[in-house]
Amino acid sequence: MVKYFILKKTVAISTLLMSSIFLTGCPGVGDRGWHDETTEALRKGHEICFPIKKSKGYIPTYLAINVRDTPRTEQKNRIVGDVEISNGMLCLSPDEFSPAEGKEYVVKFILKNGGDFDSIRSFVVAVKVVNGNVGSFHLQDSEIARGYQ
Repeated sequence: MVKYFILKKTVAISTLLMSSIFLTGCPGVGDRGWHDETTEALRKGHEICFPIKKSKGYIPTYLAINVRDTPRTEQKNRIVGDVEISNGMLCLSPDEFSPAEGKEYVVKFILKNGGDFDSIRSFVVAVKVVNGNVGSFHLQDSEIARGYQ
């Protein structure tokens, strides 16, 4: 009778532990969300520039410039090869990005390390022009947070 009680208790505890793992998932990279990096937007001459800390060795590989709240299916994205980082700044010419007064834009770009490391950095920047001045505004969590890679 005592062995039956111990066996029943062991099965109950094992079932509880296993179901907890299956229902909640194992802790790890897949269960963690993270934020993209962000920076400010500023005007340098006629270009719109984004300062990037620790940019040495990184090259832009992807660029998306869209009006805020553009549905995902209508967003314009492109692979870049003609945009460079110079003196810690990623600058876009007026042909590439010429924001209209009062409109809010979300600029996304991905930098890949051109060296030995397979490191990728993803940026999201909010851009708005007010009275001719380029500036940034606060991003919503849904615009900067990603739950998976």
